[in-house]
Amino acid sequence: LSLVCAVPLNRITAAEPERPVPLIFDTDIGNDVDDVLALGMIHALEARGDCKLLAVTITKDNPLAASFTDAVNTFYGKGDVPIGVCQSGVTPQPGKFNVLAEKKDNGELRYPHDLTDPKQAPSAVTVLRKALAEAKDHSVVIAQVGFSTNLANLLKSPADDISSLTGEQLVKQKVKLL
Repeated sequence: LSLVCAVPLNRITAAEPERPVPLIFDTDIGNDVDDVLALGMIHALEARGDCKLLAVTITKDNPLAASFTDAVNTFYGKGDVPIGVCQSGVTPQPGKFNVLAEKKDNGELRYPHDLTDPKQAPSAVTVLRKALAEAKDHSVVIAQVGFSTNLANLLKSPADDISSLTGEQLVKQKVKLL
């Protein structure tokens, strides 16, 4: 058997992506362990310089989801990552993991975090619009796990004081990969 290559192998190159890759993680964190593991993997990739976590947006409509996400981010030394929440009313149950953000009986936090009042968290669409508006064109990767609520709402969002672009226009101009 003989293989023939029309192009010498030393001429085949793939474009190396820019590092770090700007990343937004949209998640329904709290129902299962996959979202927590994915967020941990993102933090490990960020520590290696492979990505830059711009924001986390949550489709789990439970007040503890934002606090739990902040606790995970704080554990990895990234407690300042913006977190946005939806208010769809679709999944109000606390889930298996978000309860870890509750305080102990003595009032102390189980795990350190500063987003203890979920009302402090802005809407997911606001966080998405801000992260995209501040990013370079065609650079952002959005990793979405779970429901598509936040992304659908982003696409429907009108121009505002964050950006003169609609959500659909922002996605077309700023997102490289979903």
